[in-house]
Parts: sequence; structure tokens; C-alpha cells
Amino acid sequence: MPPSESNPFAAELAQLTEALALPGASLTRQWLDNELLALWLLDIDDHLQLDTQAVGRFWQTLPFWAFAWAGGRALASYIANHHEVVAGKRVLDFGCGSGIAGIAAGMAGAEEVWVADLDPNALTAAKVNAALNGIDIKVVTEGDWPEVDVVLAADVLYDISSNEDLKALTLAVPEWLLAESRNILKDKAGDFVALQCLDSVNSSTLPAIGDFDESVEIGIYCRQHQVTLN
Repeated sequence: MPPSESNPFAAELAQLTEALALPGASLTRQWLDNELLALWLLDIDDHLQLDTQAVGRFWQTLPFWAFAWAGGRALASYIANHHEVVAGKRVLDFGCGSGIAGIAAGMAGAEEVWVADLDPNALTAAKVNAALNGIDIKVVTEGDWPEVDVVLAADVLYDISSNEDLKALTLAVPEWLLAESRNILKDKAGDFVALQCLDSVNSSTLPAIGDFDESVEIGIYCRQHQVTLN
């Protein structure tokens, strides 16, 4: 369903649609069965052919917030099946993108959900997606980290600009959940405290464009020795 004037976030959706910067692209509301939530995601005209090289040309301007990335999907699914990790807690979704992990936390009973991202469009997308699911979220202003109980992070280790902030948060906040491709994590694990793998699942990114539809192994990690519930 395309954005309409009857939607209270029609103006924000129109702004995000313009920011997609992909020919023939729009935002459509999609339900994700495993994650038990809905998101406004990128939709490209079926007649438009974008091969891997074409996607690569757009890489620097891709609207990352318009995708449900493999790690975010895996983390949201984990939260949907393990409410106890966030229920009644203050949660920060770091590098939120679409807001999928934070929204899953809100739906699982988090007391408070904060989102943070370097891209202002991602913060707008997270607010719109949260409202779509009946969830209230709060936006972190630059450098002003809230006091939280749990940090959620997914698909962020590819971007070295976020590593120092994430490292500081994982050291300061007692509980956190990190969802990342095992291939990426092998090169980055030394940047963080010792990790404990809670689960490992195969996940993929939506929408499927170029090689984004490939299934990848995602690990869900917490701090080693962090108390977990079965």
C-alpha cells in the first residue's frame, strides 16, 4: 500500500520517498511474519532491472533505512521469541536504520525505546515505522546518550565510523544484544569485550535487490557471562 494523504505520517513518507534516490522506487508497507511487525520498505518497479553492478553504483546513496537487513531481522525475531531480554527495560537501538530492532523491543514490552542513527532519514523512518506498529520511540540527539539497560545493535560493524561509539556503549551498558554476520564479526570481534553466542540463524535482507537476497548466517551475541534466560 503506497503512502496516502489519510496517513498521519503522509508528509514524512513523501519526504522519505523522495530521499530514496533510486529510479522507479517507492515505499510500501510490508508485514514480516517472523518478526511479527510491519515496515515501510523499498519497492522497485518490477520492470526495472538492477544488476549487482547497478546496485553498486548506488551504494553510497542507498537508503539503508528502507531495507530490513538480515541482522536486524534476525535480532527482531530473537526478541519476538525472547521477550524477557527487553521486557520492562530501557532499550537503545543503535544504528537503528528502519527501527526494526527497537520496534520489536517495544512490542515485547520494553519500558522505553530510544533510537540512534547517523542518517536523519533513518530517524524519520524509525518514527514512522514505530507508529505503524503502535509503538512510541524517542530519538537520541547527537552525543547525548540516554541512560538505558539494554543496547541493541545489528548490521553496524561494516561501518568503522560507528565502532568507537558502539564499543563505548557496550562497555558502559550492562546488557546488550549484537546481531551480525559471522563473516563480518570474525574481523571485528577483537574490538569488543568477549562475546557469547546466544543463537545462530540464517537470514536475508528485504527487499531482494542484486545480491542482497543471499541468505547469510547471523549470530546473536551478548557479553560473555551475561546472565541469560532460557
